[in-house]
Amino acid sequence: MTAPVSFPTEARDFLRELPTHDKDWFDANRKAYQTLIAEPAKALVEAVATDLRKELSPAIVGLPRVNGSISPINRDIRFSSDKTPYKDHLLFRWWEGEKKKTAPTLFVRLAADEVGFATGVMLPSLDGWRELVAEEATGAPLASAIAELVAEMGADVAGVEYKRVPKPYPAEHPRADLLRCKWLQVRWMEPFPEDGSDFAPWCARHLLRCADVHRWLVEHL
Repeated sequence: MTAPVSFPTEARDFLRELPTHDKDWFDANRKAYQTLIAEPAKALVEAVATDLRKELSPAIVGLPRVNGSISPINRDIRFSSDKTPYKDHLLFRWWEGEKKKTAPTLFVRLAADEVGFATGVMLPSLDGWRELVAEEATGAPLASAIAELVAEMGADVAGVEYKRVPKPYPAEHPRADLLRCKWLQVRWMEPFPEDGSDFAPWCARHLLRCADVHRWLVEHL
């Protein structure tokens, strides 16, 4: 039987304090990072992927490695005024499709005191997306699924970057916000669970709340 995945207080404190340290400190504490953060992160990817394949789709991809399903803990500071070398959170992704960068994706953002959940996609074709959103038969079910996450989970919709509804669609279109998307992510935050022993199934259950949106993205994009 696989051991439960957990991020105890010590691990979360490590994450919280990580941005205050430099590379020399990180190198000196790399063993603690591996034990507290890196190994549980890999185990989380595998455990959540197993649940998602069972409950959502057998085609869900989860790769338990950095630059697979786990984003690097170090920040890219080349073009940033903020030179903090490390993040204070872990970002995970599971996707369904051949190309990771454009496939419909489920996300978990793990910080010291809260956990974020999201579903979304980098839109491969804005024209195709707008046609799907504008058409009642395809757009209405997506809008309904998103509205349910907003109402029940307090989710917000990211990716609405255009100020105006693109032509030829009317400004008063019932799905105007979705027509103004450049990319799409529906996301919300939850407090870190008090009982961390159930962490992987807890994450999977929250991601499964995104099932209707995720399935729409897979089917239509």
